[in-house]
Amino acid sequence: MCLQSRALATILATFWALAGINASADSTGLTQLPTAQNYCLAAQRVLARTQLDMDLVVHEDFNRFVKSKAIINGPDGRPQIQQFNWLDADGKVLGISCKLKNTDHLNLTFGAGSAGPDLPCQEMNRQVLGLLSAQLGPSAFSTYRAVIFDPDESPGNPETRGMTGPEWLKPHLLAYVGTANGGQELHIVSKGFIVEFTDPRFNKAPDRFRGVHYCHFIAPGQLEKLLTGGSEPPISVGRNPTADDLATTTGLGSR
Repeated sequence: MCLQSRALATILATFWALAGINASADSTGLTQLPTAQNYCLAAQRVLARTQLDMDLVVHEDFNRFVKSKAIINGPDGRPQIQQFNWLDADGKVLGISCKLKNTDHLNLTFGAGSAGPDLPCQEMNRQVLGLLSAQLGPSAFSTYRAVIFDPDESPGNPETRGMTGPEWLKPHLLAYVGTANGGQELHIVSKGFIVEFTDPRFNKAPDRFRGVHYCHFIAPGQLEKLLTGGSEPPISVGRNPTADDLATTTGLGSR
């Protein structure tokens, strides 16, 4: 990142955090910090800008999470999304992975204006930081002079994003300290991709593989620890999936 871009990113990150701005400018933005057990429901509302009711499955087993899909018609007739929490050695949540529905599939199913437009994964991290900053006050920036949201979320080749699931799952950084300005900048990383349901490149793929938005997030509690000096970066999550992990299942939903 060039000096000018870095300076702008620093200013904007600090401004968003201190002001607690809801960039979506509507009622789908965060008003309170989500818990580890409902995080992906909150992320779905924020990133797809939707008020649609959805069901959430929180997986404790990585293999089951890998095989799961975000589907438009779950067992109770509502969209069903998927979540996996990455834990440290003490059982504390480091990061959260979400398999969400994207806006074009929601609008196609529930009517135009039901959702959208899609926002990047980092928008959820920004809004969480805004709420934490309001809660912590000046101490939110006592450890780091600024928080930088790294803009590149792609886990692989954007031309083959429908096949980037294994790349998305691999180990990666969620947070690290930048070397500029004496190493006093905390970088937050997100990793995600969208496969639009109406993308003609994937119209032969099963429906359950389309109309999705996958994201990795830093857990709110972990971000708070980083801000207040209770934890030190780097923070990493992810796992190299095995062949068994990646073996597909029939899944639910016909659309």
